[in-house]
Amino acid sequence: MGIFNIHRFKCVMQHDAMQCGVACLAMICRHYGKDYSHEFLDGFCHATTEGVSMLAIADGAKCIGLQTRTMAASINELEEIALPCILHWNQNHFVVLYDISRNVNRFRIADPGKGLVNYSRKEFEDHWISSKTTDGEPYGVVMELVPTKKFYNHNHDEFKERRSFRFLAGYLKRYRKYLIHIILGLALGCVLQLIMPFLTQAIVDKGIRYSDIGLIWLILLGELMIVAGRTATDFLRRWLLLHISMRINLSLVGDFFIKLLNLPMSFFDTKLMGDLLQRIGDHSRVQNFLTGQLLGVIFTFLSFIIFGVVLLVYNPLIFAVFAAGSACYGVWIASFLHKRKVLDYELFEQQAKNQNMTYQFITTMQEIKLQDCERRRRCEWEDTQADLFALQMKSLRLQQTQEAGSIFINEVKNVIITVLAATAVINGQMTLGAMLAVQYIIGQLNSPVEQLMAFVYSVQDVRISLERINEIHEGRNEETSANSAECFGAGNTIKFDNVNFKYDRHAPAMTLDGISFTIPEGKVTAIVGASGSGKTTLIKLLLGYYPATAGSITIAGRDIAAYNLRWWRRQCGV
Repeated sequence: MGIFNIHRFKCVMQHDAMQCGVACLAMICRHYGKDYSHEFLDGFCHATTEGVSMLAIADGAKCIGLQTRTMAASINELEEIALPCILHWNQNHFVVLYDISRNVNRFRIADPGKGLVNYSRKEFEDHWISSKTTDGEPYGVVMELVPTKKFYNHNHDEFKERRSFRFLAGYLKRYRKYLIHIILGLALGCVLQLIMPFLTQAIVDKGIRYSDIGLIWLILLGELMIVAGRTATDFLRRWLLLHISMRINLSLVGDFFIKLLNLPMSFFDTKLMGDLLQRIGDHSRVQNFLTGQLLGVIFTFLSFIIFGVVLLVYNPLIFAVFAAGSACYGVWIASFLHKRKVLDYELFEQQAKNQNMTYQFITTMQEIKLQDCERRRRCEWEDTQADLFALQMKSLRLQQTQEAGSIFINEVKNVIITVLAATAVINGQMTLGAMLAVQYIIGQLNSPVEQLMAFVYSVQDVRISLERINEIHEGRNEETSANSAECFGAGNTIKFDNVNFKYDRHAPAMTLDGISFTIPEGKVTAIVGASGSGKTTLIKLLLGYYPATAGSITIAGRDIAAYNLRWWRRQCGV
């Protein structure tokens, strides 16, 4: 693979812990020119709470026109395989290998949980090698995927639709009146803040220079009134923000729950409890962005423009130094964006595991005591906490590295500006009052630069959250029509006719195999059997939670799919 293609390879991140195989298949499709959503590909792969298997990925790839070949291969044999390919990683994960260096000592991996990562040969072997042949040669499992004519010719309707920021505009439009008041308050605060450096200069150059105590008191009184006005405006703005943020949060999470309630039961078979709880937390991030960072950046941008123009008028050289220092600061911050994105996905996955482990620990207390496995479950929880702590330490190191560089760049810039301003005062090019005004302006400009960079981080974080929320909103609703039957025909008999069913389409054996029986009207029918024999599965099929894999289920002579499922469930008591 050429250098150009290496840089063009795009990593598709998994939205939760069970989606690594689906994300890898999405990467292969994108590489060959088809951009499919996770939800669309999952319809072919059928991920479960245990993820997807190689067989499931191969079946899904075949459905969209990719020819697959799965094999055990040595590292040297990887050079003969068409790239990109999918590797079984650490015995519990899937990644995409998209390039191998010429001397086979560097391997470029697209990890749906971490992003683009380079590994040495030793590191690669540690992650990929799973066993050894009879000759002692180490090997790992690899899947080669090659597009066929069907892949390019068949037009799928389900291409990836990203939930962009325009989706959020609908929530803001509902409170347009309050937002206008907030923006006007921000503009007023910016104008009042602009007056302060000129008042500072007037105190030194006019009041102190000419010993005019009356002017000094007058200016100080004016500054006091400006501070009071800014404080009152800020108080009012915060009350309005609280009002808006609470309503937007209710709307966001409410719409999320409405969508969850409309999804079929099969959707929840693929999600851990922690994944869903983390997505609810993503809504808080979106809400804070809409009501905090988004409005705050308007004030920040206005302040930056206004004070920047004033600084340019005072001294163009100082402005040039400030602009150069701010550009270096921005480049330094931007260099951490990719690492932060990768770390955010890792933290999301680990926090979801932690929440799921805690939830299971509490809700399965009876089974834990019954099986006498308290110590084992506690050790599992402690291992999860240790992994989370390691990621938090990694996040702290990244943050401290970023802050160290930021502080250094800012302080060097401020020292240079102070030297230039002091030199200008000594040479008579600037008054002492103007120097103090410049220092005040620099202090006001430093904060907007930091806030603008923080806003860039917020945009990235919210985009990641929207991707995860989008997976829920893209899910297909449970198929039931308002025009479906809402009454029984003659003879309310329930009949199973040679019904086959399995939860995982790729499972080798059926959960229910060739089940046939009749539940007559007006009689009590008991379903008995050992644990795991399929009693609960039968009830789920009766309620229409899942369609039968084969055979038919009829109620009053009509197939269960012909009924309005919401109405049917209201007729049942479980």
